[in-house]
Amino acid sequence: GTDASVVDRLGEHFREIREGLGVHKSPAEYGAFPIDPYSHTPEFTGVQQPGLTGQVKEDLITRFRQLGVRVARGEVAFEPVMLERGEFLREPGSWSYSVGGPELTEELPAGSLGFTLCGVPVIYRIAESARLQVFGEEGPATVMPGTRLGLELSQSLFRREQRISKLIVDVPEATLR
Repeated sequence: GTDASVVDRLGEHFREIREGLGVHKSPAEYGAFPIDPYSHTPEFTGVQQPGLTGQVKEDLITRFRQLGVRVARGEVAFEPVMLERGEFLREPGSWSYSVGGPELTEELPAGSLGFTLCGVPVIYRIAESARLQVFGEEGPATVMPGTRLGLELSQSLFRREQRISKLIVDVPEATLR
């Protein structure tokens, strides 16, 4: 509901800040050591506590916000407001990902991008209007207008019940920066 010029300015500041962090710069540019994804690891031992440092966690959380993944009252919505057109594929490509098992591959058309959420591949496509396609193990996809997955399917996604095998989200081009 905020004026588009305010969102654009916030987006510019977001990109400036993100480009200023250690993961995007060399140690000489950053003035420190690069960010290490393992925390509390003494130099004289191997990895003792594999985990994400605070900065890496913040990067993941920030990325989901940038992708527009929202959860309100137990329901997932896909509402990107700071996602850039340049992040979508210009040409078709293959996307390899894993959700805890063998590596999987998904063919992505031009004008799309992919990520996983709770072990489910989510494919964003640039479109005229917002729409969700929910794929299960069998039968045709369920098509839902808008951006919300609905409470029942959201809860199934969170519980990783595998009722959803893939989500295709049509993102209105007008919402992209």
